[in-house]
Amino acid sequence: MKHLDDEQLSLMALGEPALTPAEADHLAFCRECAGTLAALERTVRAATVDPAEVELATPGPHNWAAIHQALGLSPEQAQDPLSRPPSAERTTAGTAPGTTTGAGTAAPVTAPTQLHPRAAGGARTGSARPNGSSGTGPGARGWVAMAAAAGLVVGAAAVWAGYNILGQGPEAVPSPTPTGPQPVVIAQAPLQPLKSYTASGKALVEELPNGTRQMVVQLSDAQIKGFREVWVISPDLSKLVSLGVLDGEPGVFAIPPGLDLAQYPIVDVSNEPFDGNPAHSSDSIARGELAAEN
Repeated sequence: MKHLDDEQLSLMALGEPALTPAEADHLAFCRECAGTLAALERTVRAATVDPAEVELATPGPHNWAAIHQALGLSPEQAQDPLSRPPSAERTTAGTAPGTTTGAGTAAPVTAPTQLHPRAAGGARTGSARPNGSSGTGPGARGWVAMAAAAGLVVGAAAVWAGYNILGQGPEAVPSPTPTGPQPVVIAQAPLQPLKSYTASGKALVEELPNGTRQMVVQLSDAQIKGFREVWVISPDLSKLVSLGVLDGEPGVFAIPPGLDLAQYPIVDVSNEPFDGNPAHSSDSIARGELAAEN
């Protein structure tokens, strides 16, 4: 099954039941989709933080340097507006510093305040140098561009602060789109309940980027007194190999390099008593046969 699209995952992050049973089953096993959903949910939580509870820090000069470089502003605009004396910041948009308005008083230009130093990365944009900027100082469009860039930094700072209020800094947020190689599903088996059990699930065989294999097993709860053990068994049920104890959801088991799953295509989850006997108890909870992915 193909990966879930961003619109479905976004609706889920907003609390909407947007998945079919088949899609929900895919999400339970797909680490890529689950990671994307987790990142979207953290973003939603950060975006709903009350701004009144967010305390932002004053930025350093390197923030403006990043904005200046990203927007391609003129050298005359390289000085950080927050580092200028108050008298130097009082000017009318579209006029050079030091000029006055018709009323004879300098018009204030609002400089961005309360930004966090780590938010400079949020100011990156594809805009070229603003039209109308000159060699003598920022024109009206130059100030508009600077204000827009400052707005981008404020937004990035607010999200950063939201993550930290929730106890999760930006370093803890996984990228919605993984950039490294991902495991590839090469076979899977639906697990059907046996005997008086009702538990069902699925087993996936994944090939990792380094060439090794693993089996991912997920099984719904079963009322048992022992523990669950995962096996692969030959078609005639005469030979079997234990992969390990299923004590998590899902369980992930390394497949030995020399194990030919073509000779052991049946995946079995058994109910094992605490009797110290390593053999199969002959009490299977669920079972299914592996089929190669197309």
